[in-house]
Amino acid sequence: MDMKKRITVLLAAAMSLSLAACGGQNTQNTQTTPAAEESTQAAESQTDQESETAGETAQEEAAGTEKDTLVVRMAKDVGDLNPHTMKSQMAAQDWVYESLVALEKGAVVPELAESWDISTDGLTYTFHLREGVKFSDGTDFNSAIAKKNIEAVANHADSYSFLNSLASLESVETPDDLTLVLNLNTPCNSLLNDFTFSRPLVMLGENGFPAEGDPYDNGITEPIGTGMWVLKEYVADQYALFERNENYWGEKPKFQYMKAVVIPDVNTAATALKAGEIDVMVDSTQITADMYKEMEAAGFKTEMAPTTSISNLNINTGGEITGDVNVRLALEYATDNTAISEGIFGGLQKPATAYFSTDVPYTNVGIAPYSYDLDKANALLDEAGWVYEGDSKVRSKDGKNLELDLIYDASVTNDRDIGLILQSQYAQAGIQLNIVPQDSQVYRQNWAAGEFGVLIYSSWGGSYEPYATLAAMATDGDKFNTVQKGMSNKSELDDIMLDCLSQADSVKLQENFDYIMQSFHDEAVYVPLTVTSTLAIYNSELAGLDLESSHGGMGIGGMYVE
Repeated sequence: MDMKKRITVLLAAAMSLSLAACGGQNTQNTQTTPAAEESTQAAESQTDQESETAGETAQEEAAGTEKDTLVVRMAKDVGDLNPHTMKSQMAAQDWVYESLVALEKGAVVPELAESWDISTDGLTYTFHLREGVKFSDGTDFNSAIAKKNIEAVANHADSYSFLNSLASLESVETPDDLTLVLNLNTPCNSLLNDFTFSRPLVMLGENGFPAEGDPYDNGITEPIGTGMWVLKEYVADQYALFERNENYWGEKPKFQYMKAVVIPDVNTAATALKAGEIDVMVDSTQITADMYKEMEAAGFKTEMAPTTSISNLNINTGGEITGDVNVRLALEYATDNTAISEGIFGGLQKPATAYFSTDVPYTNVGIAPYSYDLDKANALLDEAGWVYEGDSKVRSKDGKNLELDLIYDASVTNDRDIGLILQSQYAQAGIQLNIVPQDSQVYRQNWAAGEFGVLIYSSWGGSYEPYATLAAMATDGDKFNTVQKGMSNKSELDDIMLDCLSQADSVKLQENFDYIMQSFHDEAVYVPLTVTSTLAIYNSELAGLDLESSHGGMGIGGMYVE
């Protein structure tokens, strides 16, 4: 069973046991949203108001069996749950849909396919599908509907540049109901990983497809999947109520319902948890070490799990100032990521050593990271001609100050704090760092346009690495490519990164990665900061919570953070 799914069962079982230990009493103080309360009150008062909707009835049922409902906090609305687009929350898509394979502790494992064979030339993948699987509406999962989903996604391959398998796909065959054959025009090292994503190569039931066209262009009729949960009720920007999928092929969750409540602000979420309005909050970007420890001291359970996502300082190699490799090297030596690990994350996020996690295949090539050496940083800047003028504490050259803008996504609270520490550290080398919070969309636009000095971003982690990341880095116009524009060997680097996607010789593949990682290091493109950890805070009744990193986050109730 996929680890993300197994966690759902474990968490549900933990809640079930805690209830049983209390003689079946509901020990949770799970408070519903105002809309749910209103519909419940209407039912209790037995008034003659006649406009009760089917949605209100569903809320009454959920509220009337609170012990069967797990209430989780979502920072954003779950979206329309269209599995073939990128507009919904991946966590919620994962609750509803499944793919042929999944990712467990970094390894590809069976999901809807029980096993698979790969031809010696790497051009044919034969998947043997799990027998007896049904969609939530009772229809059968088979090779025909799997083919329909794959071809619908392949028809929009341009929208998924990070999925190299789509460019390699030649044809899809269905010899029988339980056999699916993918024929490729070139070997594709990322193919299995591509099918472990929560989107878009997941399976939508036939009745979820629009009457004409495909879900990408025309939307879905309804979210029908083979996953553990079925969407029962949805109020945009407020909550989504999921019901246990009774047709699920694996071990079903003990909860009958899971309610995802939208609470964007992390402090408001913590207050809701204290008040018993939610049962659990999971996050990798907003929960601070102080909040984590405060809630733990208050009696709440806490868990943390490191991921394969690395928080990095990305340096604009094509920038007016940062185009000089000596300046970039000075930033490497002037960064004390241990101070960031301890000062901001209380040690919950450990210092990182490279752009990729050491657990990402082929990328741990034994290169020692730059050490914190302020003297070396200052010497490099002296060599590059950046000097102190008069009483100024900021270096200058040719009348221009050594001043850099650090841009970050304003919604990622911890990035501001990281920026403040970097600002203090770089000041000791005569570098003025301006901290510039930006709206998420503006941030990405400026990143792609190269309008920044440095920026903070976490590597994708999970299924995306290493291949999808390399594909993005080698794609002209992609924001990952922009960061590397000023590298002295960028053209050759792009060729080698692209070769990794289809290189069948494992020795040559490792040589490619050796070159890539050495280039990142020598050209000082990225300053590794910390290994991202996903944190969970939950009610003490949920004893024995089991966590596992997956897709850059941690699963709870099938939920993981993007």
